[in-house]
Amino acid sequence: MENTEEMKAKKKAAQRLTTGIIIGMTVVVLGYVAYALVTKNINMQIFEVLLGIFVIGYLVLSDVVEPWLTGLLKDMTQMRKTAYLKILGLDVVGAGALLYWIVGMDSEAGNNLLIPVLVYFLANQMKRKLRPEFEGITEKILKDQAEASDEEETDPEELSDKEK
Repeated sequence: MENTEEMKAKKKAAQRLTTGIIIGMTVVVLGYVAYALVTKNINMQIFEVLLGIFVIGYLVLSDVVEPWLTGLLKDMTQMRKTAYLKILGLDVVGAGALLYWIVGMDSEAGNNLLIPVLVYFLANQMKRKLRPEFEGITEKILKDQAEASDEEETDPEELSDKEK
């Protein structure tokens, strides 16, 4: 396994790249909005497509490209694979809800229900809880705890000192 300095450098470079792309996508969407405000003519289909590309692009960059660039997708244990698949499943649910909301923005019935946004928010919260498990942080903690308990059990001098 690589040392922590190399991992930090890889993570920082990957975050820099994905952040730059996300900023670029944001500029495109905001540029279209500014154009639409100036000309007082907005094509909702183009706007919905831009927002849809932004949502999907953001999720792909943050949950596929960035882990791939940092090497998190290599040599995964079964626990990490399971957590990653759960994260991807939550991405599909969250993105689907947001895309449903985006497509319904200009519907005649008026999509004033924020339930899809709530679904996305809840999926995102569940993803945050799974992220440490995917990154292997929980495995390290469990391993460290197991090693600490082994050390306690194998050192009779410390046990006798604690009993006194």
